[in-house]
Amino acid sequence: MSKGIFTGNTIKDTNDFATLSELITHLSGLPGIVGIVEYGGRTHTDMTYGGDYDLTVIFEKPPSTNFSGVHFHVAGIPVDCMLLSIADFTASEPATPFHVVHLEGTILYDKDGITAKLLKEIEPIWKKPQVVTESQVAWIRFVCRHILDKLEYRLYDDFMFSKYSLEIVFMYTLETYAQLKDLGEGQPKAWFSYMKEHDERLYAWFHAAYSTSDLKEQFALAKEISEYVAKDVGGMWGEDEALFHLLPEGRFDREEQENFVEILFHKKGDFNRKNTCS
Repeated sequence: MSKGIFTGNTIKDTNDFATLSELITHLSGLPGIVGIVEYGGRTHTDMTYGGDYDLTVIFEKPPSTNFSGVHFHVAGIPVDCMLLSIADFTASEPATPFHVVHLEGTILYDKDGITAKLLKEIEPIWKKPQVVTESQVAWIRFVCRHILDKLEYRLYDDFMFSKYSLEIVFMYTLETYAQLKDLGEGQPKAWFSYMKEHDERLYAWFHAAYSTSDLKEQFALAKEISEYVAKDVGGMWGEDEALFHLLPEGRFDREEQENFVEILFHKKGDFNRKNTCS
C-alpha cells in the first residue's frame, strides 16, 4: 500500500517556552527581525486555554521563498505566526485581504521605528473603503438562492448532503455579511459580536440554526438568513428574473441585458450587434 507523497514531511516542534511572553522576548533578540505585531482576540500575556494566538514577525529580508508562516504550540496554546518582510509592507496593496489585520494590530517589538513607519505608510494605501462591485453583487444574489433551490424539494433525499449544504449557506452568508459590513477578513468571532450588538434578529437566527439539528428548522432559518443578508444588494435572485453573471470588471447595463434576453428567448436581433432587437 502506498504511503503517500507527504510521508515524512513532519517537522518536530522543539520549543520549550513556558509563556507567549517568553516567545516574544526570544524573537525580539533574533538578528534580521525588525518587528513583531500581534492581532486577534488574544494578547501575549493571556495564557488561558481556548483559542489561538496570532502574530506576525517582520524580517528585514524574506526568510524563505518557500513559506510565509509557521504553526506551533506554546504551553498548549496554538500559535499562528505569519513570517513577512519589509517588502511585504511596501507593496501598493496587501498580498491577501487578510493582511489588513496589521492595521488593527499591536506592535510588540519595533527595531529603530521601522515597523511603526511601515504600518503608518500602508494605512492610507491598504485601508481603502470597501467597495462591493456589481459583479460581486450579482454573485451574492445568485448564491444566496442557488443552494436553497437545490434543497427546496429534496431536503430529505440525502441527509449528509443536506446538512453539508446548509452549513455552506450559513458559512457563506456569514462571510457575505462581514464583507458587506466591512468587518475584515477571517474573524468570525468578531463578526458574531458585531451582529449580536447591531443585528439582534440575524444573530438570533444564526444562534437558532446552530442550536437545532432538525433539517426543516435549519432550512427555514437558512431562507430567513439568506433573504436578510441579500436585502441590501437587491435581494435574492427571483424566479421571474434573468440574473447575469458579470465579468469581474463588468457593469450592469439594463438595455444590453434586456436586448440579450429578447434575442435569447424570442430570436429577435443579432448577438453580434449590440442593441439590435426589434
